Amino acid sequence: MNLKKIDLFVGVNLMLFLILCVFRYYARFIEYRGAEHLEEFFIYAAVIIAGVILLWLVFRHYRFDPVILMCLQTGIVMHFCGAFVLIDGGRLYDAHLLGIRYDKYVHFVNAFAATALIARLFEIQHIALTRVNRVFVLLVVLGLGAIIEIVEYGVVLTVPRNGVGDYDNNLQDLVSNLCGAIGYLVWFAARRRVAGPRPDVVPAPTTNPLVSARLAGDPLRPPGA
Repeated sequence: MNLKKIDLFVGVNLMLFLILCVFRYYARFIEYRGAEHLEEFFIYAAVIIAGVILLWLVFRHYRFDPVILMCLQTGIVMHFCGAFVLIDGGRLYDAHLLGIRYDKYVHFVNAFAATALIARLFEIQHIALTRVNRVFVLLVVLGLGAIIEIVEYGVVLTVPRNGVGDYDNNLQDLVSNLCGAIGYLVWFAARRRVAGPRPDVVPAPTTNPLVSARLAGDPLRPPGA
């Protein structure tokens, strides 16, 4: 089996996740839920690891631009720094940079990376990234971000003394996701205008005779006319 960039990416980040579980998540789980519920911690960790491995098995057969993997890695590293790095006795996650909470930068970068990933999945399925389809990409990313906020709401309902913010914080997270997604789509449009479409993206087959004729070089007359 040939080692691919995505193999290295998944392997490194699984190790980082295990490190974070041992040195950060474990202690926080005991603090919030208590040692009597420790089995929950291992269930959550096992489900996340299994999900990552499943996605790796599905997507390792496709080629991903190193830029996408770098963006994803940047978001992951920013998350780790937010959990581990201390600023003035508190987490980096709670610090403000240029008047904006660090957490929002993490959301922006992760949404930027997620939009790049979803756009690539559209291309893999031979779905052209037209202006309309870019809107769909944007909506998919916003939906994924909303799912995260729903999960956090579940934490608010079930975990006392949780670290989830209030309604205002959740909406700021969604706005940060929106800005990150739009940021990638603007960058994508600018890059395509300069470099042209990707050479490895092939339009999907069509049965429309007018479209077939246009692809064949005759924009006006369908085959047989």
